[in-house]
Amino acid sequence: MSAAAPVHAHRHEAMATSFELRIVTTDARYAAQAAQECFALLDRLHSLLNRHDEGSEISALARVAPGVSLRLSADVFACLRIAFEVHTLTGGAFDPTLGDRLDVLRGRVPPAAAAAARGPLELDSATSTVRVLHAPVSPDLGAIGKGFALDRMAETLLEWDLPAALLIAGEGSSVLAVDGPAPGAGWEIGLGEGAARRLVSLRHRAIGASGFAVQGAHILDPLTGAPAAARRAWALAPSAAVADAISTAAMILSPDELSELCAALPGLSVLIAPPVTGAELRVFGDIPFSAHPPL
Repeated sequence: MSAAAPVHAHRHEAMATSFELRIVTTDARYAAQAAQECFALLDRLHSLLNRHDEGSEISALARVAPGVSLRLSADVFACLRIAFEVHTLTGGAFDPTLGDRLDVLRGRVPPAAAAAARGPLELDSATSTVRVLHAPVSPDLGAIGKGFALDRMAETLLEWDLPAALLIAGEGSSVLAVDGPAPGAGWEIGLGEGAARRLVSLRHRAIGASGFAVQGAHILDPLTGAPAAARRAWALAPSAAVADAISTAAMILSPDELSELCAALPGLSVLIAPPVTGAELRVFGDIPFSAHPPL
């Protein structure tokens, strides 16, 4: 592909936020058709993963009684499986079953509406079924759903033979770079603010970002039930779903735990910014910082 190929941007609203595809190709019409296909997939995923939609599969899972199994679509099962894999990797710091408690934290329901106990789930990959074991669950995939959608849309672009693309959700809270805008080049993404701002050259990797700047204190420590500490966190990982989930867990994990996590998971790295604007970023793992100065 020529380095001079233009970038075609397409936007779509879903999952209560904005998604953008930046596709590098000389064929604008083909890029638009591929974007349409991606956004149709995005809308379908939204309808399946939205726990506030009573017709969604995730909403149906919240109504399953203990001892009962529910068969899920391949996409919902895959997203839930990744969520629980990260739950295990982070020692429970990422928990996809806090929906009712998040509603209390956000003032949507009174504290009495949260369940006193949450039961574990048993996932069967052979049949794509989930079994509720001891108590009802309140699944919430909001901290991983956008990234999962980016991963699936990237697969679609590859099927359309459009590998040079950048996918963005939530005004940059989830970013996935497939191939770069030119041969051998990455997409330059800014992290941090003020004098601490750094540029990352992103290619074949994703960034997930978490913090309180947009939604306020909306992240809970699953182990204590208290809101996470005020900080900003970014996670870089091979997949956008994992990056999103790890960035949420990074709001809770200690520096030692973050170091161990990055050492255990290939391709993972984390940045933490203290609550003081412009404070120096703390780096865990290998991050592809750009040699170019911040803008």
